[in-house]
Amino acid sequence: MDDRSQKHYEAAFDNMTKVLIMIIIVLLAAILLSQLALQIPAVRLWVTGVDRLEGTPF
Repeated sequence: MDDRSQKHYEAAFDNMTKVLIMIIIVLLAAILLSQLALQIPAVRLWVTGVDRLEGTPF
């Protein structure tokens, strides 16, 4: 393998790594925001139907 193709592969892997890191950050942020949103009773009632089936609300 010549030096040029090795640098090409390294650049491609660096770009893929950056994209994967950004995807992971976005997914973690989405998880955090969804969990915070579920702490609001109106949002929890709108998103999940389980609370009304449990009996005594908390």
